[in-house]
Amino acid sequence: MKNSYFCKFVEYIIRTMEAIVKLFRRRAINAFLKHRKSCILPDIGKYPSIAVLLDQDQFKRYKEIEMTLTKFFVMKRYTFIVIVDTLPKDVMQTDRYFFIKKEDFNFWGLMKLEKKESLISMSFDMVIDFSKSSDVIYTHSYIMTLINNTFRVTFGSTCPTLYDMVIDSKKDDDILNRIEILRNYLSMLLGRR
Repeated sequence: MKNSYFCKFVEYIIRTMEAIVKLFRRRAINAFLKHRKSCILPDIGKYPSIAVLLDQDQFKRYKEIEMTLTKFFVMKRYTFIVIVDTLPKDVMQTDRYFFIKKEDFNFWGLMKLEKKESLISMSFDMVIDFSKSSDVIYTHSYIMTLINNTFRVTFGSTCPTLYDMVIDSKKDDDILNRIEILRNYLSMLLGRR
């Protein structure tokens, strides 16, 4: 009987903490939206710099994603921003791979200052959010507000107002297909079909 009350109490604490994190992240997102700059469509023919937001499971295919990205986009540089539980053993954090762990967030769910400054210091022409996991506590959306860029793309998000282009595609669409779809959309918008 006592164990049942303890479990309910723990569940209550967890739900309360998630609500607090969600509240602080939502406030950060709203502040970003209030002062948001206008978007600039990246000219994909002029060597854009691109950031790609991925989940840990998606990053397992990073070599395939890199090959497809370089096949469809001629880039100045690209960076994978990956939300992970643990750092991968076979890939080091460099200019090309930026890993974000749970430990990089403070009690309120906001990014710790050092990590936040590292993320803000990077600048991109376009950020593509391929993350698939549900964003119930706004982790991906909050991270999108910290990435310095001029054009944001998503293939489905809990906060579509953050993005300049929202492409509606099937949930099971493969990332490699999505890269090609994005390239086609941008080519059409730039009149380069």
